[in-house]
Amino acid sequence: MKTETIHIHVDEIKAMAQRAHSDATYRELLFATMQGDDIVEAVHAAWTLTHLPKEDNLHIASHRDALVQLAINTSNISLRRITLTLLNRIEFPLPDSLEETPPHYIDLLDFCLTHMMMPDEPYGVRSLCMKIAYTLSLPYPELLGELRQSLLLIEPTELGRGVLHTRNAILQLTNRH
Repeated sequence: MKTETIHIHVDEIKAMAQRAHSDATYRELLFATMQGDDIVEAVHAAWTLTHLPKEDNLHIASHRDALVQLAINTSNISLRRITLTLLNRIEFPLPDSLEETPPHYIDLLDFCLTHMMMPDEPYGVRSLCMKIAYTLSLPYPELLGELRQSLLLIEPTELGRGVLHTRNAILQLTNRH
């Protein structure tokens, strides 16, 4: 049996995001739908949330743990990329020492360090993983060094221009620390 894909237009997504911006109940419904069993609805809900204005980043951040788990555990590439996009928008308040770091931060960092290296991972996912890994590693010189070494191991010829630019930009940033 062929599964029918439901296409939704970007104008509809933007209208839904506008509603979510002003309607907390609807916004929470979108977050719940992201984690549901219907992958098409989950992707549409996640895509809608990426269109929230920056002032709604605190609402997104309040779902940080669930977003991390979804990004790590989903097998759907679109949902993974969109969830990583949401995570890339928010701040990760980091503790003073690596020992105090919440386990989901370490899980996300491990995920990002692994997936940025995978040549079969889409460029968008690889690029987002590089950015998030940098954000999570920034306060810890030992992790920043590990990230730098990992980025240097990626063969530039394996990367599209956008991911190569992200890699090179992060390498330059790590040189400053």
